[in-house]
Amino acid sequence: MTAGRDGPARPRASALGRVAGLFRTRAALGLGPAAAPVALFVPLGALLGPQLLGLLTVDVLAHLDVAVSVALATLGVFVGIALGRLTPPSRRILVCASVEAGTTLLVVTLVTFALAILWQLPIDAPALAVALMLGICASVSSVGPETALLDPTRQVAAHIADLDDVAPIVIGALVVIALREPSAWHLARLGLATLLAGAAVAVAGWLLFEVARGTAERGVYVIGVLVMLGGTAAYLALSPLLMGLVAGTFWSLAPGHADTIIESDLRKVQHPLIVLLLLTAGASLKVTPVAIWLLAPFVIFRVSGKLAGSWLASRYARDLLPADLGTWLIWPGVVGIAFALNFQQVAPPVAGEAVLTAAALGSVAAEVLALLVMPAAPSR
Repeated sequence: MTAGRDGPARPRASALGRVAGLFRTRAALGLGPAAAPVALFVPLGALLGPQLLGLLTVDVLAHLDVAVSVALATLGVFVGIALGRLTPPSRRILVCASVEAGTTLLVVTLVTFALAILWQLPIDAPALAVALMLGICASVSSVGPETALLDPTRQVAAHIADLDDVAPIVIGALVVIALREPSAWHLARLGLATLLAGAAVAVAGWLLFEVARGTAERGVYVIGVLVMLGGTAAYLALSPLLMGLVAGTFWSLAPGHADTIIESDLRKVQHPLIVLLLLTAGASLKVTPVAIWLLAPFVIFRVSGKLAGSWLASRYARDLLPADLGTWLIWPGVVGIAFALNFQQVAPPVAGEAVLTAAALGSVAAEVLALLVMPAAPSR
């Protein structure tokens, strides 16, 4: 590399380094993607599932439903902790993440809805709800297993990926509610119930964490609070992701060290819960014509939406974001599959299975694609 080419790179890296310093820590989905690769555990779950080896039978999957809700609530907690830790100067990153995720959501939703009408897909749920949920699954990102915390470009991309879950979690919760009864009163009532339930569990957990005597007792309280979040959401057919988001945000903003406590303890169970979530998703796959029809727009237009959304976000914050942000965000992570699992819990069978299969297989394809196009790690 010539001296002339090296010169302009230094000011940009310095600027990105200052932006990265706005963040106290990366909290959301603190589990590195390399520890739970979608492309490994989803196919493994499919192999163990009822369609192949039958080790994870239909009855076993039914009994795992509450455990899946707990895993979904855990993901929501991590996103909430990251949201609650935003400082005023760094809230521009949240706006950028919302623009990027919203653009992807809109692109995938509109294309999927148009194709569903054109192809007359035989689904047992409103086409708009199916298209919207597929767009939500496509909108979230991770930054891949090679994130170097000392590399400012990757660090900023990591924070964008952490925060592009926030708006989709809220919209996804409304879709889950609307499947039961699509009326404005119903949306408002159950949306408020989700927020209040998440806040109530968060307050109970906050009081318990602060008085816990010893690490073991505190760990029991943390697990109990997670079970309350996931179990309440499952019983009321609400969104465990939104309830977890509310709880995590409360713990970050509340006095004391509740967010640090729960983040530390959750890391001990986070990996098994996410692996359980991915294995369950793989075992629940049903490759039907509807799922295959939904898979194509998910993969193709997710990439288009990510590139377009990242370009729009960079127009808003040209001084903050790397030029190749869209390439980093092709990596899917696990939250998209989490949305699909939540949708499957409440949707009619055909629509639920089709969205889950398309989102899971699409995430596997996106992860493979990201490995091919992601920028190489800088040499040290």
